[in-house]
Amino acid sequence: MILDTSFILDLWADQPDAVAKARQIDARGEPIYIPTPVLYELWEGVARSERPRAEAAKVTDFAGGHELPPFSETDAREAGLLSGQLSRSGEMMGTVDVQIAGMAKARAQTLLATDRRFRDLADAIRIEKYP
Repeated sequence: MILDTSFILDLWADQPDAVAKARQIDARGEPIYIPTPVLYELWEGVARSERPRAEAAKVTDFAGGHELPPFSETDAREAGLLSGQLSRSGEMMGTVDVQIAGMAKARAQTLLATDRRFRDLADAIRIEKYP
């Protein structure tokens, strides 16, 4: 299971739906991955934060407990193809989000995301939504 930034932020905010979903995933024993583009977004949040030290510690601690797959050539191919597919249909998605979706597709992983933009790719990747 690949976690999107939106889910991680909700989890850190102790949103009940996110906490319940995390417990559900943990109970299934499913491996959890934080792709490097998500890590990028988390570090961008650190730079924007009014409490960068505390946020940096949170990112470091969370990342340290999970596998961090890097964005590979195969991921780039899948992300580029997804982006082109969206463009042809008149849809747009941010580069980082397309990279995350490409990683999920390339690795045959389910993407856990609250971001509604990922729903445009529901035919191409597996998405687990919450709430």
